[in-house]
Amino acid sequence: MHDDTGAVTVTDSGRYVEVSMRHDGRLTALRINPHAMYDLTAPDLADACLEAIERANSLRPRSDGVSAGDRP
Repeated sequence: MHDDTGAVTVTDSGRYVEVSMRHDGRLTALRINPHAMYDLTAPDLADACLEAIERANSLRPRSDGVSAGDRP
């Protein structure tokens, strides 16, 4: 999801981690679902964080106004 400032907010596939990222690649938020501490091991949580960050990075608009996912 994109907001008016060009930031993107996404979750990992398990919906344990939500990441918001600005157009310049800076993280503005990283939220962890409280159920993650019961459902995930530490390495699994780390993987979920990385997955969400990679998804946000791939969807954020670049300086030329094109999302990385739209590039050939």
